[in-house]
Amino acid sequence: MLIPGGLERRLTATGTAALLVAIVFFGALAYWQVFRMDLATADGNPRILSAFHDPHRGRILDRDGNVLAETFPDGTRHYPDASVAHAVGYLDPRFGSQGIELEYNDVLSGTAPSGWAGALNAEFDRGRRDGADVTLTIDPEVQKAAAAALGSRKGAVIALDPRSGDVLAMVSVPTYDPGSLTTLGEELLKDPTAPLFNRAAQGLYPPGSTFKTVTATGILERGIAKPDTVVTCPGEIVIDGFPISCANTSQGVGTYSFAHAFTFSVNAIFAQLGVKLGWTGLTDIARRYGFDSRVDFTLPTGKSQVHAPGTQATKTLLASTAFGQGELLATPLQMALITATIANGGVMVWPHLTLGESSDGAALRRLEAPESRRIISEDLAKTMNAFMVSVVANGQANGVAIPGVSVGGKTGTAEAGDGTSHAWFIGFAPADAPRVAVAVVVEHGGQGGVVASPIAGQVMKAALGR
Repeated sequence: MLIPGGLERRLTATGTAALLVAIVFFGALAYWQVFRMDLATADGNPRILSAFHDPHRGRILDRDGNVLAETFPDGTRHYPDASVAHAVGYLDPRFGSQGIELEYNDVLSGTAPSGWAGALNAEFDRGRRDGADVTLTIDPEVQKAAAAALGSRKGAVIALDPRSGDVLAMVSVPTYDPGSLTTLGEELLKDPTAPLFNRAAQGLYPPGSTFKTVTATGILERGIAKPDTVVTCPGEIVIDGFPISCANTSQGVGTYSFAHAFTFSVNAIFAQLGVKLGWTGLTDIARRYGFDSRVDFTLPTGKSQVHAPGTQATKTLLASTAFGQGELLATPLQMALITATIANGGVMVWPHLTLGESSDGAALRRLEAPESRRIISEDLAKTMNAFMVSVVANGQANGVAIPGVSVGGKTGTAEAGDGTSHAWFIGFAPADAPRVAVAVVVEHGGQGGVVASPIAGQVMKAALGR
């Protein structure tokens, strides 16, 4: 049968148009559903916002199965524990989403596409979906202890299991009620105390003497000094005209071992040996521990730094950096990870916040597969472990000692630049087989060994009591 020329041309044109439409459609589908999967966790994604009133959204649970977030039959999302607000996050049709609510929205809403089939199903199947539950690594007893110990003081506490990278507790103060965004969202956003900001993972603070763990690692690893190397400080050490006092501690003036200088946190000795280590040596070990990058974590993290970009790397800046000041900035998560690495025999296990997902009571399916990497040798980690145990054994950290348990730690009193100091403590326990590593910072809190260490002590006791 012959087709008239005009009709044939129209059929060809129609077919070509249909083919182009299909190409455009599937191309767009591929782009948005496969190649731009990052948009699935964008806080302005309308599918995320529409999930706010979904009564079938999955729950968020702690490791013991206690509910941290759930949706009531009327579609209201309920958050019973404000202390975990920065981990759990929030979901609001006006203010978007944060935390686990955002990062695992596809799991909680039951809309996680997988490949082409999942993309097509997500695009065309608009029926009801039951979301899965997400179980976090948070230990309720450790979280409770951390929140109670920090109280209303601005700052953060984070506790890790150094063997697995599990986050046992994560507290950021001020905190907020994630369920209050609808009525208090504007007020929370404008609050000068920044209650929505996750200080534990994103807060950047000068780490003070807690950074001496990094400097000491580099000094020992490169043979600049050994634990028993004898050092002397007559009162102060001058580096390029910059005087650094040994009198920051009463044990700093005189002749003693490098191990003693660490135990009693003698600034001038660390400045002197840090200069011998050099910028290359100090930057190398700091970057291996994670500085100058963001910790690969479940939630967004701040970028810790050795010094500000573009700063001239002078000898005097090196000296002050070596004892924990200069232009150093670190997140509590970063310092907890350094502590956990030493506690874990020199192997860093990347931290994570989820144990897995499950539906209808089924076994957990992993959402994250933590990686591990050796950062320092096992022997060097043992030496650093002993250094940190000596700090606690010699009474440099109040409220950390646990009867019958060897505890390692390092205090920090970091100048904040306004005449006050942030109080720091990092530590682990038991020292012979660590099960918990902790970092605490109290903003403008004063001395780390007086203010921050008792907080860490309560967290460690809770972790070991489980």
